[in-house]
Amino acid sequence: MQVTPNLYGTLVANTAAGIAGGTGVMPGGNVGAEHAIFEQGASAGNVGSQRLVEQKRANPIAILLSSSMLLRHLRFPSFADRLDQAVMAVIREGTYRTKDIGGTSTTQEIVDAVIAKLD
Repeated sequence: MQVTPNLYGTLVANTAAGIAGGTGVMPGGNVGAEHAIFEQGASAGNVGSQRLVEQKRANPIAILLSSSMLLRHLRFPSFADRLDQAVMAVIREGTYRTKDIGGTSTTQEIVDAVIAKLD
């Protein structure tokens, strides 16, 4: 975890996303004293790309991992762990990947593969 002002946080997040494999795999969260929001952690690539949405090719990994962060924040660590493990299993297997990480899968195919790992 790193705490930065907003502008610097964006710079750090985008740089880290490039190192980690792209914005599609970078979760993020903003936590305050009374409120928290969890979302894709970098602001380029998938974010706001109507073309990717229409083609059903947006990478859902970042939002799934952000959901895990939300579950952990809400004190549901066992559910967060299950989601993390399912996402990581799909990534490790390499069968389902969107174009941004070297594959041809659709958003839904990746989500379905993660759901299958939850069972």
